[in-house]
Amino acid sequence: MGDTILPGKTETKAAQFANESTNDAADVRMNPPPPRPNPRQEHRQRAHGGKQGVRKGFGLHDWMRLTRRAKDLAQRKGAPMRRDITVEEVKTHNKPHDGWMILRGKVYNVAPYLAYHPGGSEILEGCLGKDAS
Repeated sequence: MGDTILPGKTETKAAQFANESTNDAADVRMNPPPPRPNPRQEHRQRAHGGKQGVRKGFGLHDWMRLTRRAKDLAQRKGAPMRRDITVEEVKTHNKPHDGWMILRGKVYNVAPYLAYHPGGSEILEGCLGKDAS
C-alpha cells in the first residue's frame, strides 16, 4: 500500500514525494516570500508620529564622538568668535547646509548638527535663520 509501483510508473510514492519536496525547496530559495512586517517597528512608527528615528551612524553617541574629534566643527577656519552678529545676518543663513539660529540671545551654527537631531532635521529646518527661543 505505501510504496507500490503503479503500472507505467517507475518511481515509488516515497521517491515522488522526495522529488516534489526538493523542487519546492528550490522554488522557495529562488523566489523567497516577501518579508513580514515587524510589529515592533509598526508600533514605533505609530507611537512616534510615523518617524523612523535617526539613521545608522547619526545617533547621540556619534554626535558626541564627532564633537570630541572635530577640529573646526563651527567652520570658522581659525577666525575668532564674533560678537556683533545681527538678526538680519542670521536671516540670510536659513539653508540646511548653512543654518544659523538664535537661542536665548546667542547665535548658533546648527548646520553640522541637523543630521544628528533625534526628531529629524525637518524640526530644526523650520527654525533656521530665526530666533527659536
